Amino acid sequence: MNIIKKKVLSIFESRVLKQGCVLDVRAWNPATFFEVDLHLPGVDMEKWTSVQHMKVKVSEYTYRDYTPALWDAETETCTLCISSDHQGPGSEWVSSLKKGDVISYVGIGGTFHKPVADSRLLCLGDSSSIGHFLALKQLALGIGEIYGAISFNMESHAREFSEYFDTYLQPIEENKKDISLISWLNEQELSNETIYIAGHSPTAMQLRRHLKQRSDFNGSIKLQGFWQ
Repeated sequence: MNIIKKKVLSIFESRVLKQGCVLDVRAWNPATFFEVDLHLPGVDMEKWTSVQHMKVKVSEYTYRDYTPALWDAETETCTLCISSDHQGPGSEWVSSLKKGDVISYVGIGGTFHKPVADSRLLCLGDSSSIGHFLALKQLALGIGEIYGAISFNMESHAREFSEYFDTYLQPIEENKKDISLISWLNEQELSNETIYIAGHSPTAMQLRRHLKQRSDFNGSIKLQGFWQ
């Protein structure tokens, strides 16, 4: 990055960056998935009506989007669920976090994923979508119960997900020969569900194509790709 771009970004950051404090970091076994508890002073979480994303600074002039989940509006706290399966600035950042660290972020904004009343809410994604669907579950309280499947490439992480979170989201093992989520879908009877797909973008597109070919499905599909 040249000097001019760096100067422009530095001015931008000085004007818009906000800070939060790391309250706790919990690594799963093996340590390629993390839960990060944050205190975000001044954030009005009661206004959240859709799944949110926050643009977090993970290294110099580098940002990644993460989903705040399991929030408590009164204490201004939330949890980020972050997969570090793939090497990169985000994975290095979360692996180095510890209690008491200060994190910087540009802001928090809504996505197109929000609970729909009078509809079955079905969720499909990989481990990078855990925070996203936990946030959707929290928003759906009083509206409906979400269910579905999340694929994992590690059996130990699938077990930990079941132990740590009380949901109707079924952890399934990723199958290298096919898309495990499609195999799971083939065992389900569908009708007019609202289906939320998140995570790996190419897989999400394949899931959408599969659903559009299903003669028993006449609901809606909401897709949010995270990574390639």
